[in-house]
Amino acid sequence: LPVSMELRTEHRQLAVAMAIVMDRSGSMSAGVSGGMTKMDLANEGAARSIELLGPQDSVSVLAVDSEPQIVVPMTRLDSGVDDIASTVRRITSGGGGIYVYNGLQAGWRELQKSDAGQRHLILFADAADAEQPDAFRTLIAEMTAQSTTISVIGLGSESDQDADFLKEIAALGGGRIFFNSDAATLPALFEQETVAVARSAFLENPVGVKGTAGWLELAAQQIDWPAEIDGYNLSYLRPEATAAAVSKDEYGAPLVAFWQRGIGRAAAVSFPLGGPFSARVRAWPGYGDFVQTLSRWLFGTELPPGLGLRTRVDGSQLEIDLLFDSTWQERFAQEAPTLVVADGVSGEARTVVWERLEPGRYRASIPLVPGQWIRGAVQAGGSAFAFGPVVAGANPEWALRPESRRELEAASRQSGGVERVDLSTIWDASRIEEFRDLRVWLLVAFLACFVMDAIATRLGWQMPVVALPRFSRPIRRSVVTNANPDLTAEPPAGVPAEAGLPHSGEPDEPAGETRIERFRRAKRGGK
Repeated sequence: LPVSMELRTEHRQLAVAMAIVMDRSGSMSAGVSGGMTKMDLANEGAARSIELLGPQDSVSVLAVDSEPQIVVPMTRLDSGVDDIASTVRRITSGGGGIYVYNGLQAGWRELQKSDAGQRHLILFADAADAEQPDAFRTLIAEMTAQSTTISVIGLGSESDQDADFLKEIAALGGGRIFFNSDAATLPALFEQETVAVARSAFLENPVGVKGTAGWLELAAQQIDWPAEIDGYNLSYLRPEATAAAVSKDEYGAPLVAFWQRGIGRAAAVSFPLGGPFSARVRAWPGYGDFVQTLSRWLFGTELPPGLGLRTRVDGSQLEIDLLFDSTWQERFAQEAPTLVVADGVSGEARTVVWERLEPGRYRASIPLVPGQWIRGAVQAGGSAFAFGPVVAGANPEWALRPESRRELEAASRQSGGVERVDLSTIWDASRIEEFRDLRVWLLVAFLACFVMDAIATRLGWQMPVVALPRFSRPIRRSVVTNANPDLTAEPPAGVPAEAGLPHSGEPDEPAGETRIERFRRAKRGGK
């Protein structure tokens, strides 16, 4: 595009000053799943909101029960964001209910300390315990008169006793209202609200329009621009681009910009041509002339009558079709059309040969290198018209294949999901618990083991010893032979047979004694 959309720090009108008024009443100390309290989750949401803001933004955080306590005074976030978020995460609950009027009044005082062009207050309150309306309508009227908006995050449901009170605050404050009985999703609601407020670059105030000489590069004569438009997206003109109209405010921002990119053309219109904030534009007498002139310029040079050119990328192949009627048959018979292409690296031009498919139709196929663009031109008779740049594999996001979308939709249906194309509805999706707190179960198990150990000690009970089965080892018998005849000979007559054997020093074993009996006797000391 010929414009860029970054948010520059020197443009203070789009800086956000945000006051977050937190309910710290007694109901916020109630526990929820995960071992956290409602206050902990609300603190986490407020901290994430602060982390989403930019360095040019400012924030103040107040904790309110019967009286407001300024936890973070109005502070610009160009430094110390982590410290501020850490402070907010340590807010504790008090007692009683939330005094809404006191909270709104204290938050408004903090917002008045900032000169930011956009001031917003987020009120977090229990929908069943929001007290002290007082003169809240008068206070909100004062705030909105000075371009301050109010959104409400109500913990509970629309049927709670104070829900209508919170709804009226959001309606009078020109903001949004959220009800959620599941405290676990509070951080996401805070994030959603912050994104909606702080990331908008649209200026809603009416602004004058000033035409420039750049329009004469598109049209033969100047156009009568509207005196004012209802709003526009703040953007900045890129180098080498041309502005045809700019805003009359302090930004002098481009409202209509254009430039030539290679052989292509691009334009940007920064104000709405339809829908909200387009009433003045649609009532502009030159509306049709403006749209038609800009569109014709973007279309480029018109083709001669009777000719048509179509390009299509199929994978890594560029197919170019030249279509013509009978009035061009004889002319092409005398002089065939010429196709010239050039790549985006060397810029060298080369001629491509046409293939005649049928009467009235030529085709040329050109292989593309992924990520490298080419452009070309066709010369037919005395006319020349260009096409491209064309690229293969540059950005699959823009490969709009209907079958791919159908595959995604089928996968979503079969898995029980839904299609979400609106960013604001993503936070409405149900969330899956990704952790389980085992501390309670571990404590119960520990106490049970402790009681059992105490009972066993008291009763002198011991763990039974489990006897393992015995396995007898096989006895290996060996036969020893000796070639010495003196040892193997028979003992002399009258000498006992065992007299010639070496004595082990052990007492004589009783005859017929088994191995087990010998083992027991050995344990008794041989007795």
